[in-house]
Amino acid sequence: MTRIFLTGATGFLGRELLLRLLRRDTEVMTLVRPRGDEGTAEAYARIREVVQALEPEAPASGLRVTLGDVAAPELGLAPEGRAFLLEAEGPVQIVHGAAQVRFDLPWEVMEKQNIRGTEYVLAWAWRLHELGRLHRLDYVSTTYVAGDRTDLVLETELSRGQTPRNGYERSKLLAEELVEAARKEGLPVTVHRPSIIVGDSRTGRASSFKVLYWPLKVYARGRWRTVFGRPDCPVDVVPVDFVADAMNALLDDPAATGRTVHLAAGPERQSSIGALAQMAEVFFEGPKVRYVDPDFYVKYVRPMVHPILKLLRPDVVNQGIVFLPYLRSNPSFDVRVASELLAPHGVSPPPVESYFETIMAFARDQAFGREVEEG
Repeated sequence: MTRIFLTGATGFLGRELLLRLLRRDTEVMTLVRPRGDEGTAEAYARIREVVQALEPEAPASGLRVTLGDVAAPELGLAPEGRAFLLEAEGPVQIVHGAAQVRFDLPWEVMEKQNIRGTEYVLAWAWRLHELGRLHRLDYVSTTYVAGDRTDLVLETELSRGQTPRNGYERSKLLAEELVEAARKEGLPVTVHRPSIIVGDSRTGRASSFKVLYWPLKVYARGRWRTVFGRPDCPVDVVPVDFVADAMNALLDDPAATGRTVHLAAGPERQSSIGALAQMAEVFFEGPKVRYVDPDFYVKYVRPMVHPILKLLRPDVVNQGIVFLPYLRSNPSFDVRVASELLAPHGVSPPPVESYFETIMAFARDQAFGREVEEG
């Protein structure tokens, strides 16, 4: 029986995937970075609470915890983690989902977490592969390794001369290039590229209110209704339950080995800035959204109004500049490989129109998360 070694279990996607893995009859070892002088027992209790917050009666018999750090050599694994990988019976499947996903952090942080962390995971994967103990490495990337491309991005493409739009995109592109090189050298790998992940399509549940949520929060609170972007700009959004269900299905599928899958809505189901804005206007009963051409804004308006806005709306300016490229243009993501692999499992992404009200209702009821996320 294949055992799972999971990084990123406390993240937005990671906790949903962990819940699904625990429903299986298998062991799941989660890598947890300790808080202060926290020991293994305290870390286990913390992870258990994360899972129970999603499903109070979630099984726990297969849950294991090891202290460590993806940004440390050999992942800084505690003895129980090393024993799980090197000594326990049966093959191991590594699922590497830990990553720093903020757009505004210093490059040194992004490089350490996303690139060095991937290198350390790959080192363990190669070691297990050479010992005959590795079933597969499943790596969580992002569709936005495509950077500033504006065309249709294929699942078979990676480096096509694109320019990353921030440190997050750059770090994930460089990290996936490392994974791709290992795959070409013979390491069994599956790459999962989610697009913009939002809350559960059935409950609206979300553990993080960033990316798409931030501009909607600003609008919902009546603090801003001008978009420095284009209403026809495509936006690919998927609910977290789809991504977690898709990954859970593909982890067992040998046909996914050696493949890259876009866990995205795809060209047929993607949305747009204008469509999302219209849905927000209806749901929040707010004013019409105004649009300003982003190129015109950057070249002519921003130099004049930026100092004033910094004084009047510093949170909007500081956070808004991070999202500006995504309001101007985005690529579309081909999903033919993912659709082919997921069809037998009955998993497909719902259109955002079918669950927008659900995720916004949850976000509103949760006040879009903690106030410290105001930015």
